[in-house]
Amino acid sequence: MENHLTADVPILVVDDEESLRHTFKIFLKREGYGPIVLASNFNEALGELTSQSFQLIISDIVLGGNTGIDLLKRIRELNISCPVIMVTGYPHVDTASEALRLGAFDYIQKPVEKDQLLKTARLALQQYRLQQEKQKAEQEKEKYRGYLDTLFRSVSDSILAIDNNMNIVKMNQAARSLMGVMNPEVMEGTNLTMVCNEKNCGFLKADAEKVLRSGVEIKEHRIEFKTDFQEQKVVSVCISPLEDGRGGFHGVVLVIRDMTTEEQCHSKQRSSFHRMIGASPVMQTVYTMIENVGKVDSAVLITGESGTGKELATEALHLESHRKNRPLVKVDCTAIPENLLESELFGHKKGSFTGADQDRMGRILQAEGGTLFLDEIGDIPPMMQLRLLRFLQEKTFYPVGRDTAIQVDVRVIAATNVNLRKQVQQGNFREDLYFRLRVIDIILPPLRERNGDVRLLANNFIQHYARQMGKQISGISDQAMDLLSQYNWPGNIRELEHVIERSCVLCNGTTIAKDQLPHEIQYSEEFQHPTAHPLQQNTEFQPPEQPQYTDPFQTNRPEDIIIGALKKSGGNKAKAARLLAIDRSTLYRKLKELHIDLNTLDI
Repeated sequence: MENHLTADVPILVVDDEESLRHTFKIFLKREGYGPIVLASNFNEALGELTSQSFQLIISDIVLGGNTGIDLLKRIRELNISCPVIMVTGYPHVDTASEALRLGAFDYIQKPVEKDQLLKTARLALQQYRLQQEKQKAEQEKEKYRGYLDTLFRSVSDSILAIDNNMNIVKMNQAARSLMGVMNPEVMEGTNLTMVCNEKNCGFLKADAEKVLRSGVEIKEHRIEFKTDFQEQKVVSVCISPLEDGRGGFHGVVLVIRDMTTEEQCHSKQRSSFHRMIGASPVMQTVYTMIENVGKVDSAVLITGESGTGKELATEALHLESHRKNRPLVKVDCTAIPENLLESELFGHKKGSFTGADQDRMGRILQAEGGTLFLDEIGDIPPMMQLRLLRFLQEKTFYPVGRDTAIQVDVRVIAATNVNLRKQVQQGNFREDLYFRLRVIDIILPPLRERNGDVRLLANNFIQHYARQMGKQISGISDQAMDLLSQYNWPGNIRELEHVIERSCVLCNGTTIAKDQLPHEIQYSEEFQHPTAHPLQQNTEFQPPEQPQYTDPFQTNRPEDIIIGALKKSGGNKAKAARLLAIDRSTLYRKLKELHIDLNTLDI
């Protein structure tokens, strides 16, 4: 029941009358509380209190040679914080006052009525739950503050936290070093307005004031300036608002990168990182973020459009962590039916439900000591959101059908291509789970914002598929590459990979030509919605006529596109999604929207 604190933590009933003890037990058990532990005197109660924890204590005021007040004093001496309800047959103002002074939640008078007992117990547990949650939240807050402080110190970029009054609240070591040459007056505790002027890093003041006024992030822009020693410098500046969760702002965060050294050492710029490929400035930032975040065990939420490489970013995070020699277990939350997701994650005990013919180790336990990757986390049902939240809070879980908790050491990385903040606002995703997952967030940029990376990725895919297919394809024409560079890539890297795979299939020479690219790329300017894939639109997809070549995917009805792909893939949805250059979750959604039943297709 929702009013119960923890179903497996017992309640202690202390009374020297056996009939009352058992009556209370019956009342509480029928209401769903349990287990119930009984004690007949002071010493028995004390023995139970020193051997296990309780979520509630109900005690008679008269306990043979001792009193409930004596027991209450010992409870406080033992630093037991659970609520205590006193029961008395002879109410007295002084006794009641003493009980409440010593911390009793309430006292009730004999004869005790069932409704009165249950109401008082429910209120006591509710208050205790709130106290426990507040205490736990404070502990978690301190722990995450420590994580973030570690991350703050380790980041190589200069970071300054500014409050609403333009006071510098926090600076990392990199910022102190940079400000030492930019403006030594800029330090923690000073006011940015007072120490900056137009000739001396005035751009920091102007940018911070602009973001405070508008609440809109200022993305990367580069500023030239001269130091006090007349040294020419170039810095990249990004400024983001610090939201307070109620539509206002606590201040802003400035991230400054010294580009002078970077540009002087441009040859050291990475074109790949683990299995991630890209040399654009935004990807250099992602690589650095993954390197720094990989060192700590904080939960990470990776966001970005479908096909931006969230799984590869997870692999890189795992390999950058101290857990790299332990398992990385991946769970696609959209690929597992809702009724099986709980068993898949937490495992189950033999006989716990129909078809459970043996014990099953869930994915969480498989990831012991390593990393658990939850892909498309935004699609999990409400009940699973609650179970996952409890696991993240306690680091323990119960397999289906088992009443003994299992504790694990697992780092959780989640990913989604939906706006989780909007899902929270709409009531579709728990806010507490959102913040628990998003201790640190990594945002993967879409391919259209990764300047120059299309060429790098395309050539890499050409080499891979040419080798796989045993073809002598060595490159792509300039005209075809121009089309690829101009295309908006709604499906991002995954779509680009599928396009190159398709082009390699059609190419019979050594060079991929523009005619071997899909029609939506060849004629992208003629489509009404160039930013969206045809299967991601509600409007009909109408490519130009190409009488010399008939392709089942180039029809004017989305259902025909999907059915053609399913037939080509022999009914394999994953392969069909790759042929269509869309995400699997998009294919599943379209199958449902268009009422396409695979059982009715001639496959």
